[in-house]
Amino acid sequence: MQDRYPFDRFEVRPTERLLLVDGQPAEVGARAFDLLLCLLANRERVMTKSELLDLVWPGLVVEENNLSVQVSALRKLLGPHAIATIAGRGYRFVLDVKPGNVALQDEAHRPPVIATRPTIAVLPFSVLSGDPLLPFLADGLAEDVIALLARVPGFTLISRASSFAFRGHAVTVPEVAQQLGVRFVVEGSVRLRNDALRIATQLIDAATGHVLWSGRFDRRRDEAVDLQEDIARGILSELEPELTRAEMAHIRRQRPENQDVWAHYHQAVGSLALQGWSRDALAEARQRLQTSVGLDPTFGLGHAHYALLTALSMNIGALPNEPGLAQEALFAARHAMVLDDGSSEVLGYAGCALCDLGHHEQGVEVLLRALEIDPSNAQAHVALGASWVLSGQLEAGIEKMRYGMKISPRDRRLGFWGWALGTFLLRAERLDEALSEARASSRRDPQFPLPRVLEAAILDRQGQAAEARAALAWARQLSPTLSLDAVALTHGRHVGKRLALLWVAGNTP
Repeated sequence: MQDRYPFDRFEVRPTERLLLVDGQPAEVGARAFDLLLCLLANRERVMTKSELLDLVWPGLVVEENNLSVQVSALRKLLGPHAIATIAGRGYRFVLDVKPGNVALQDEAHRPPVIATRPTIAVLPFSVLSGDPLLPFLADGLAEDVIALLARVPGFTLISRASSFAFRGHAVTVPEVAQQLGVRFVVEGSVRLRNDALRIATQLIDAATGHVLWSGRFDRRRDEAVDLQEDIARGILSELEPELTRAEMAHIRRQRPENQDVWAHYHQAVGSLALQGWSRDALAEARQRLQTSVGLDPTFGLGHAHYALLTALSMNIGALPNEPGLAQEALFAARHAMVLDDGSSEVLGYAGCALCDLGHHEQGVEVLLRALEIDPSNAQAHVALGASWVLSGQLEAGIEKMRYGMKISPRDRRLGFWGWALGTFLLRAERLDEALSEARASSRRDPQFPLPRVLEAAILDRQGQAAEARAALAWARQLSPTLSLDAVALTHGRHVGKRLALLWVAGNTP
């Protein structure tokens, strides 16, 4: 593959995963970019549809219309005549491509363009012991971390072929940043002591070389059936929240007029991560997502996330339950699936929104598709479990929710998920478990008032009136606009009637 593909007003840089239009980065979806690379690399021949489906969606069973959608997206960017349809055979890239190794004037001294979407390079893990099998484990770990991070929405991963090219070379992280055009670097090491493996990883600001986060993981070789995947998922569960925090810090240093689609999306995520699931945080997140899709109406993830937050806001009383808002959320969810039905994140958010809007059968179908694409999508597992509970499968739904929370132990949404799980445990009369989840949810998200309401309901059920009254007062302090109607909406009319007896104005902890 060439290092770059210049054609017409465009240039594709594979190692940086960049499409430049008149020298400026253009937004292009991950699948569309992969498709474009396949067509460019094989532009001397026609590529069949089945060949492209295998290359662009490796290991997945997808409908042929997914390919048509991505071809249409590329034609919209590159012009209608860039990709030719060969009837009965497939597609071919037909624009003239200049040689990739011919530098344009002054370009040899020009630094790489940094993508507007934050980019990450995972360097090969160092081996610090002499065991001959460790290099294979180290490479496998790095590859698994690349594959898992590639599923995190909003970030672009540099390919293994590019990041592993630095193996054995004495280069600094800022030098890696300059050559690959990345914002963050992940590096790690593997050491064996007796039968114990120690894996150390760190997230680094590529421009400065500053370590933003470091983590250490100890495993025994015989304690997991698939040790490599177990370790990689453990690394990701710690790394993903730190990566989001680091990106939020970068966005805050930017001037407002430089914020783009992904910046607004990350601001939406960050408002919930930093402020909790409060009414104000939900309003800010929805506003950011509206701005994001306003800048790019084809941004499927933004539409899906907006649909979900709108539906959730109505269901917890943070927005009025108006038909117009429900229709807006329903349209956003369905539109997101049209735009990007190959993304597990998009389908997870859209499917949950559909369930929350009362379209359970369709929502469950969409959530199952999300999990077919990415079985590690914790949000889809939790949403599917909640949907099962609401359709009468109480025990199965509770266990499904717990599984989703287990595989993402540092997820920013655990406060909300724990509260929802606690309400279902209360419904199942598992009061001690429900109380444990309510209190864990409050610790995870101290600004979220509903876990305190749940705690009050459970304590009241257990006959602890004074403690219940204190928990309810705390919830009202967190949310002065909290009403008995909202309590009944989120916890049921029976709980609303019981807590009305404890609704003493001015009683605060």
